[in-house]
Amino acid sequence: MPDLHLIISQPEPGDWHGRLDVLEALEGAGWVGDDEMPLSILRHPSGAVWAVANESDDSGLGCPNGSVIEFPGSTPTVVIVAACLAATHPTP
Repeated sequence: MPDLHLIISQPEPGDWHGRLDVLEALEGAGWVGDDEMPLSILRHPSGAVWAVANESDDSGLGCPNGSVIEFPGSTPTVVIVAACLAATHPTP
């Protein structure tokens, strides 16, 4: 698997980018936008699904094992990305 390099630019005051930072990082790791909502829902071949829930940047992760993790809008990008990447790699 190629290395994932995450660069997060701060938006200008008043700009709302949603969780575009997470979306771009996950796409770089092989996640694919949903056919009907490509900027809100991403799917991984493992079965993991990450989705933005609202304009407050709340999001959630459905793991292949059936567990669901909810992230408040204040959750740092790196935490969400790390959780999503971890969900795609089952533990031995």
